[in-house]
Amino acid sequence: MMEQCVISVIIPVYKAEKYLSRCIASLLAQSFTAFELLLIDDGSPDNSGKICHDWAERDCRIRVLHQRNAGVSTARNKGLDEAKGEYIVFVDSDDYVGTDYLKHLYEERPLNLDSIVVQGFTVVSEQADRQYTTSFIPSVYTGRDVRELFLNDEMRDMRGPVAKLFSRVLIERLGLRFPAEASFGEDTIFNFQYLFHCRQVVVGSHVDYVYCDVPGSLTKRLNDFASEYATFKLYKSITVRLAGKLDLNVADMRTAFSFVVLFFQRALIADYRSAGKVPFSLRTQHLRRLAAEQHSFMKEFYHPGYKADKWGRQFLLHGFCFCYNLYMSVLCSCRFRYVFGYPEKA
Repeated sequence: MMEQCVISVIIPVYKAEKYLSRCIASLLAQSFTAFELLLIDDGSPDNSGKICHDWAERDCRIRVLHQRNAGVSTARNKGLDEAKGEYIVFVDSDDYVGTDYLKHLYEERPLNLDSIVVQGFTVVSEQADRQYTTSFIPSVYTGRDVRELFLNDEMRDMRGPVAKLFSRVLIERLGLRFPAEASFGEDTIFNFQYLFHCRQVVVGSHVDYVYCDVPGSLTKRLNDFASEYATFKLYKSITVRLAGKLDLNVADMRTAFSFVVLFFQRALIADYRSAGKVPFSLRTQHLRRLAAEQHSFMKEFYHPGYKADKWGRQFLLHGFCFCYNLYMSVLCSCRFRYVFGYPEKA
C-alpha cells in the first residue's frame, strides 16, 4: 500500500525514450519517498509510452496518463489536474535528479503555503561535453522583499519550473495553469503568475537537479507568428504587472524586460524563419498588426543590434510595413548574414 502522497512529481513525456528511464530511476531512488510520479505521455510516437508503463508495473507510486500530442504546457496541465499531493514538483524527461532532491525541497518549505522553494541546478551539455552549476545563497524573501531577486538579477536563473517546490493549494486557488497558446516561454509566464501571488520565496543552497542541454531544444526553434506573438503579449503583461506590484522599473527588471524584447523579436522574425513559406501578403498583415499594437513598445524598448535591423525598425515605426517586408525578404533571399541579430538592450 502506498504511503501518504505529499509531493506530486509531474513529468511531461514526448520523444524521450533515450533519456526517460534515467530520469525515472533517479526519482525512484529518492530518500524522500512520500510522493507520486505522474508520467504524462503527450502522444509520443516512439517507445516512451511503453517505457512509462514498464516502470509503472514496478512501482505503485507511478501513474501514467495519455493524451493526444498537444505540447508540454497541456501535458503539465493534465498533471496538475490529476495531482493529489500537497506540493507540486516538475521534472523534464531528459533530465535527472540527485537522491535528496525531494528531501531538500521539502525540508526547506515554509509553513506558509503561499510560497515557493527554489534551489540551484547543474547544466550538462551533451554536445559540447561541458557543464556548469548555478547555486544560490540561502535566503528567505517575504512580501515586497521579493523585489531583491530582480534587483540582484537572480531571477534570471529561476525562470524554469524545475528545481522548485510549488504549493498545490495556491495553484488551485488561483486556477493557475501553463498557457497552452504559448509554445516558448510558457514556464516563465507560469512562474511569474505564481510569483505575483506569492508571500514568501525560499531560496535553498542545495544543487540536486541536473538539466541536460540536448539537441532539438524548443528554445532553439521558432514557432508560427500567432504562437510567438501570443507568448510575447503574455510575457509582457505579467512582467509589467509584477513590476508594478513590486514597484520596480525597467532598469530594476533588466533581465525580465530583456526577455520581453527577445520575445517581441521572435514574433517579428517568425514569418521569415518559418519552415513553411509564409505568403508575402500575410507577412505584411502580421507586420501591420505589430506596428499598430506595439508602436510605443518598439519606440521605447526595441533597439536591434545590427544596422540592417535598425533601418528596418525605422520602416516599422513609420508604418511602412510593406517596405519592411520587401526589404527583409530581399535580405533573406540573398542570405544576408547581418540581420535579425539579438537586441542591443531592453
